[in-house]
Amino acid sequence: MIKPPKIVVLGAGSAIFGLGALARIIQTERLRGAHLAMVDIDREALDTLHAVAEKMNVAWDARMTITSTTDRREALPGADFVIVSIQVGPRETVWEMDWKIPLRHGVRQPYAENGGPGAFAHTARNLPAIVGIARDMEELCPNAWYLNLTNPLIRLTWAVHRYTRIKKVMGLCHQLMWGYAMAMAVLGDRYGVEIPEGFHVHTDADNMPRFIPVASAGLKYLDIKAAGINHFSWVYEIRDRQTGEDLYPLLRERWFNGYRRDFEPLTREVFQIFGMMPTAGDSHMCEYLSWVHDPITKPWEKYDLKLQSWEGNRRRRQARRALAAAIASGKQSVDELRDLHRFAILNEPVPEIICAIAYNDNYYSQQLNILNNGLIPNLPDDSIVEVPGVISGMGIQGLGFPALPEGVAELCRRELVRSRIVVEAAATGDKNLALQALLLDPMVTDIDTARAILDDFLVEFAEYLPQFAGEKEFVV
Repeated sequence: MIKPPKIVVLGAGSAIFGLGALARIIQTERLRGAHLAMVDIDREALDTLHAVAEKMNVAWDARMTITSTTDRREALPGADFVIVSIQVGPRETVWEMDWKIPLRHGVRQPYAENGGPGAFAHTARNLPAIVGIARDMEELCPNAWYLNLTNPLIRLTWAVHRYTRIKKVMGLCHQLMWGYAMAMAVLGDRYGVEIPEGFHVHTDADNMPRFIPVASAGLKYLDIKAAGINHFSWVYEIRDRQTGEDLYPLLRERWFNGYRRDFEPLTREVFQIFGMMPTAGDSHMCEYLSWVHDPITKPWEKYDLKLQSWEGNRRRRQARRALAAAIASGKQSVDELRDLHRFAILNEPVPEIICAIAYNDNYYSQQLNILNNGLIPNLPDDSIVEVPGVISGMGIQGLGFPALPEGVAELCRRELVRSRIVVEAAATGDKNLALQALLLDPMVTDIDTARAILDDFLVEFAEYLPQFAGEKEFVV
């Protein structure tokens, strides 16, 4: 009989990630008897989520051993899976700074999370911690799987490959749900799905209650096969899940002819011009494009590109913390967490992936971020691409795809090459490489501006960027 796995969750005290991840893992029957080790540097938040996890464990008869600690090295020995969802710095505060610092130098980013100069700072803050976890794994659990959910996903997942001996690593993201939601919005009447008036897929906490039902209907009725890079993948095929009918021609016809002009207008433009539907929605796709920041044409107005709602995220975080506290104290039933959608929490396929590897389930995953190695032939082999794949006791096998159209491939290649330079700069603390990385960003058009932005990043984020102060722990 196969021994139940040991699962270490770093970031388990997070009200945003931890609550949903723990609920899904603990209610998965095949993981009954597993060891769940919870890690977070916030002791108070960790204690609350640990109490919630123990209530789930009892109520759902999971028979798990549940432990918690603020020291990851205490949790890692014997781990089979290490799930990482962390952020360095208070998330909304540093994200807002990532946007505002370049703005003071005239660079208006459309989102500032995974692309644009703000994403350089985002990468540089998180990379030492992400690589440090892998370094500890080399010593304490070298055969464990590293499941990374921390953005910028391409860069940080590749950093683990590049700078450590941990090779069983993949990045996980749910962004394909946005592709399903967009397709269902256009095709909804075919399936009798009611689409809310003015529906959009902006990545915003307040939009999730409207977004999730449409995305879920998309998953129910449609089958999308997409590939590319994270937050910038492209639909190769879209079919009716039951009949197998090719729906691409109908989607094109409807979206380009008569459908709402205010519905994800940048996605529609790119779809028409390049011939493939991008899946991420305007909010994320815009981060990789050079046509979204011009101060004269103001494309953020033309395409209604919305920033992340930092205040909305803070409200969501407070609401989730209140929910966790109510369940921990017994004021609210833990069984309410069986249905995560009622709390606008998306399902992450973490338990399915764990079970597939541990018990050889042959699980098909629609979205994996793994080394290319020829899966998309006209993207670099030694880069992180996003493809569907089959997960089993043998590990992960991504599905191979035909070459992307050259225009699309070039957009992806630019981001992949730039990401390698960002990662090297963030890992080594090389300020000249950091300047190169900013100058290669499609939103930066002036050398002095790039220098000024970098100088401000290094001053205002100094406590989070020790590698640029001479403490170069991650030099190759």
